[in-house]
Amino acid sequence: MKKLLIYIILLLFILPVSAQTPFWTEDFSVGEDWSLEENWIVDGGKLEFYWSPGIANFDCAAISPTITLHESIGEMIVNQHLDVFSTSSDEMAEISILHNGNEYILWSHALASGNWGVYSGEDIEFSLTDYAGMDVQFKFRTFGAETYNWNWWDIFSITLTVYLDQDLSVSEISGPTQIDLMETGEWSFDVRNTGSQTVAGFTVKLFDFKTGELVGSFDDIGEIEPQGFNSYSFEWHSTAAYNTVLYGMVEFDEDEFVGNNVSRSHFVRINPDIDFNILVWDNDNEIPTITCPEQGDEIDPSTGLTRALDVAEYEYDYYYYLPEDLNTYDIVFSTMGCFCVS
Repeated sequence: MKKLLIYIILLLFILPVSAQTPFWTEDFSVGEDWSLEENWIVDGGKLEFYWSPGIANFDCAAISPTITLHESIGEMIVNQHLDVFSTSSDEMAEISILHNGNEYILWSHALASGNWGVYSGEDIEFSLTDYAGMDVQFKFRTFGAETYNWNWWDIFSITLTVYLDQDLSVSEISGPTQIDLMETGEWSFDVRNTGSQTVAGFTVKLFDFKTGELVGSFDDIGEIEPQGFNSYSFEWHSTAAYNTVLYGMVEFDEDEFVGNNVSRSHFVRINPDIDFNILVWDNDNEIPTITCPEQGDEIDPSTGLTRALDVAEYEYDYYYYLPEDLNTYDIVFSTMGCFCVS
């Protein structure tokens, strides 16, 4: 027994670390190039099948664009929730993979089994190793006697992972969203080793997108163990007033996947040396008519304006009516879109 325990401990140290890197993600903020049949929509950051309008003897699907799977593909992770109105035995939900005109079912769920997952979304995982390097599509299918027996099937995200030895990824940038002229700000982000081997010999950089200027860089900065990370901070000031975004980057010659080597953009405004007052006049009756490009939800125009101002950390007055005296304002935003007169 003692020898067996020692053998197991030694085996744990000898076996390589298995790591997964997100290779492709669909969060349905846009859902571009998806093929949607009846009762399927992309809206509010999710792919949804909805029961209405009612259809008898239905067979409806949502099919992804074609995706070329990585040679080291790991799993498909679907975050979803299925809500049942009536536990009928005649309706089914299926997730399939399409390749070369063939369809392979990964998962099926009968409405007779009731709801699946939690309301906010629950992960379900499928191995895709048998399809490595192939061009595939993912199909979400609903079929049966009557859509009335459903409430909805929400798919919040799809993530494909890969198993890599050498891979570095960059986190989002943290730091101020506005600074004054000649004021020094500090921004930072993490570089994480999502591979299975220790990495070294990489370079970390921060750029100003507006000017193309290299804000700062770190070269040959030690090692990062598997699943570990290092944080890097940069100081910068500007001699001109403008709006820009900063983005971080890691450069590593041995990196097996470069799709996660650049951070998301971080908005920064360099304030001019003047004071100004802003008014937002909300005159759209709070009717949602646009889709937020950042969050993917349906919002009214005034919300889109105030979100942008909040991100830029501007102060502003907000009214549902137009003040009689506008002389105190240097900038007036007015939403004159959808208005209900009833």
